Amino acid sequence: MKLSIKNAPYIFIAPFFVLFAIFSIVPIFYSAWLSFYRVEGILSPPKFVGVNNYLSLFQLPRFLNSIRVTFIFTVSHVSIMLIIALILALILNLRIKERNFFRLALFLPVVTSLVAAAIIFKLLLSYDMGLVNLILRWMGLPGYDWLTDPKLALPSIVILCTWRWFGFHMVVLLAGLQNISQELYDAAKVDGGSSLQVTWYITLPLLFPVIFFCIVISVIGSLQLFDEPYILTEGGPADCTRSIAMYLYDTGFLRFQLGRASAIGYVLSVIIFIVTLFQIRILGKQAGFR
Repeated sequence: MKLSIKNAPYIFIAPFFVLFAIFSIVPIFYSAWLSFYRVEGILSPPKFVGVNNYLSLFQLPRFLNSIRVTFIFTVSHVSIMLIIALILALILNLRIKERNFFRLALFLPVVTSLVAAAIIFKLLLSYDMGLVNLILRWMGLPGYDWLTDPKLALPSIVILCTWRWFGFHMVVLLAGLQNISQELYDAAKVDGGSSLQVTWYITLPLLFPVIFFCIVISVIGSLQLFDEPYILTEGGPADCTRSIAMYLYDTGFLRFQLGRASAIGYVLSVIIFIVTLFQIRILGKQAGFR
């Protein structure tokens, strides 16, 4: 049987769509169906419970705490990271020596293995032999339990995530800065505008669509926080770093409550959708979205 030339492209791309359907579309619908059932273990028969999996979540203190932890991390991480990225982008947009070297050096954490970076941070923040505490003790200051103190564990994860991702947003903001016409800066200088005034009244307003893009994607990524606390603290101490994604993992893969875990996944998806929609409604008009 000869294949038509017209059908050849569809045959070549068919494996992608088959694999996409098997590993993406089918799990999405299956988990949606599973979220309405109680499943205690892989081999146990599912029992229909309707929306009880969803309603019971908001009566669980650990789940409510995971929401609180996730939002505290998101607000602190996104704000600190974008401020640092914006400042560095403004500096590296100037004509300074070796700026290409600094751009590359500051972007390197983005392409660094997350597991390797987290392990190194875990060693650096170790109470007994960590470099950070050794420097503090050398300076006459006390060492801190960075990863076991409930007050310091989440800020330590914020530091790791900020170090890892500020370079990516710096490059995105730098690309936006380079698209601003030089004629606007020249006109502002002719009118006697200071550097601060030029930055505030010209650079930031024209750069805001790019800033808005960075805010949206960084918030979406932060709400799905999992890898960093899983490697550094495993959700502890006392669940102070247990995010929604970590609570989903514990529920589904450690306790084998697959129905409730599926419900957590869809609740997280709804939270991300609502937060993103809120950002578009509040900041979208200023960024040029309608």
